[in-house]
Amino acid sequence: MKQKTISLLLAALLSCLIVQSAVAQTNREPKVSGKIVGGLRLLTMVPGQSNDFVIYRGDYIQPAISGLDRFVISIPELDMMKTFPVNEGERAYIKMKKPGSYSFTAGTVSGTIRVIEYTAATYAELSAEQAKMILLNTNPLILDVRTQGEFQQGYIQGANLLPVQVIQQNMQKLTAYQNQDILIYCATGNRSTVASRLLIENGFKKIYNLRYGISDWKKRGYSIVR
Repeated sequence: MKQKTISLLLAALLSCLIVQSAVAQTNREPKVSGKIVGGLRLLTMVPGQSNDFVIYRGDYIQPAISGLDRFVISIPELDMMKTFPVNEGERAYIKMKKPGSYSFTAGTVSGTIRVIEYTAATYAELSAEQAKMILLNTNPLILDVRTQGEFQQGYIQGANLLPVQVIQQNMQKLTAYQNQDILIYCATGNRSTVASRLLIENGFKKIYNLRYGISDWKKRGYSIVR
């Protein structure tokens, strides 16, 4: 009994420290570009204007050029070149995994995409070890925001599948949890960052993001359900 009380106190202390850390890290950020639709951040480039964008790490970018139907976008530092619209069966986005400033060209347009980390007073990123402690001692809603196929290959015990692409359409189903702890994860921590932001922007009060996803969780030897 005494050991359980100590564990609960440690989990509560960890939760407080995580939230305090998130508050301390929250500062005035530049205005983020574009908007999220169906899990993708839409960025429209305009020829003859400044095309410098700010996005969050983890964003899936779907670019467009005003007045141009087809173009090739190149980001040399990421060794990436992609034609839009994409061919059938290809992924219609660019995945931005790391913070930094990246120069790009697209058709006759050029500019930069600055990738920043997301911070908010109601948001905290957890290591697998921190998430494990919270799950052992508290009872958050667990959201798996991967695809159905990924989920079927293995998930964290108690997780509810809600792919990031459909969170906006299903926000009302989560309103009962608006003031409760929610732990979100994906494969590597990118889609879960997008999902976390969407919930916070809709008034959710306490969001935890498994920073390196279920991939790191499995590396640590923590159990999954298959």
